[in-house]
Parts: sequence; C-alpha cells; structure tokens
Amino acid sequence: MLGVLGGLGYAGVTYGPELLERFTDSGVDTGPAAALSYPATRDPAVPVRTATFTVSQDDVFGGIDEYEVTADFESGIARILIPRTDTPDLEILTLWDAAFVRNIDESTWYTLPRGDFPIDFSLGRSRWVRTIDELVPLATREISTIDEATESSVGTDSTRRLVITTDASRLLQAQTASVTPTIDGSPAPAAPLPPGISLQPGLDPAATVTMEIWVDDSGIVRRSVLPEQLGGETVTVTSVSPDAWEPVFPTPDEVQPMTALVLFRLGL
Repeated sequence: MLGVLGGLGYAGVTYGPELLERFTDSGVDTGPAAALSYPATRDPAVPVRTATFTVSQDDVFGGIDEYEVTADFESGIARILIPRTDTPDLEILTLWDAAFVRNIDESTWYTLPRGDFPIDFSLGRSRWVRTIDELVPLATREISTIDEATESSVGTDSTRRLVITTDASRLLQAQTASVTPTIDGSPAPAAPLPPGISLQPGLDPAATVTMEIWVDDSGIVRRSVLPEQLGGETVTVTSVSPDAWEPVFPTPDEVQPMTALVLFRLGL
C-alpha cells in the first residue's frame, strides 16, 4: 500500500507536467454567457453506479498526482490508469481488499493490500461524482455568489459552467457552527461543504475562495476545479452509467506477490 502511494508521489514529480497536459486536454469548452443562476436539476437525479473520471491534485512533493479511474460504486471494483511518458503506463485493478498492479504492456500482475487507494469508498459515489446539490448544498449557496456563468460543454455533454466565490471568513464561521454543539440540543446548522471537501489548515479569513464547476442537464457535476483552500483537486467525469461494471481480472497464474525489486522496477 505504501509502495503504491509512494509511486503516485514519484509519478507526480517525474511526470507531472506531461500528465497535466494530457489530462487537461479533456474536451472542456467554454461558450457564451448564461444566466447567473444554478441550473434546474431532475428529481430524482439520474442514478450513477459506474463512472469514469480523471483526478488531478498537487502532491506533497511539489508535483502533480494524475490518474484516470473507472469505478463501480456499489461493488467497490475499480480500474486506475496512471499515464507515464518515459515508462509504460501503470494499471491497477481493485477487488474487495486487494489491488493488482502491472505495467500496462506486461501480462504479469502483482498483488498488494488495497487500503482505500485511490478511491475512498467510505464516502461513496458522492466523494467523486456529485450532483450540483451535493457539491454546492444550500448552506454553501447562502453564503456564496455566482460571479460568472457560461453555456459550455465537457466532451460531448452540454453543461453550464459556474464560477462561484465565497469569503473565507463566512466558510470558517459556517464550518465552526456546523460542528459546535448547541446549548439547547437543537441540530447544528448544515455544513457548508459536502463530505470529502474540507477547509485547509491555515486558511486566511480575508481570502476569497473560488470554485469552478461544469453541470450537465441531469444535474451531475461533470468537472470541478477546487482551489488550494479546499484541497486543490480537479475531477473531470467523462462518462456515467446506472449499470454494473465487470472488468476482466487476472487469473491466479498471472499474479505474483509484490517484492522490493518489483516495486523498484515498476517505478513505485
């Protein structure tokens, strides 16, 4: 597990600039101005069981973590692809508590404990593929302003792009209130941010927090660009499906245990 996590950090430092160029060229388009309002969403929202998405985030080494994921949020099965330029892409398949890792051009897989990498299923689908109401709940809308809106697209999907700003001081106040027990025992106010997104330590109360999101016609956020104050994570959803996903897993004769030598050879 530590090897895989270390590999992401190494990959970010070594391949970060090239990966960023490959991932950011994701067919995101910005068009004419739109109404400065949140788009109406379907009720109920379109069910999402399986999705493919890319994640980009700064790492602790000063590079960039980049990977593409296809995940079945009900079964917990996922495929992670880490593109690299000077070495073969790294492929990871997860099944229950195990992860299988290989260079994508090789037939031999290596196994190691999965942990929560890289898909934290403890928070479910909404950690990665969110509706507009999940990513920007009412508690956030009440203290935020839509500064810009355009009719845009992500890939072939029509979206509305929104640039949303909030004073950091208001987020800090709302966050504090949501976790502070009330004297009379009444429920605390709703948290201003959804699970999986939190204010970073040392946030300057005088700062402005800006979030950029693209929302499709069904209310699903197809792309979100969060500032450093909220973790600095960019997620681009390229496809969603209500159906189960069943990848082809390696057979026992194709799997070998992970060793230090293999970790080194895979660049982890």
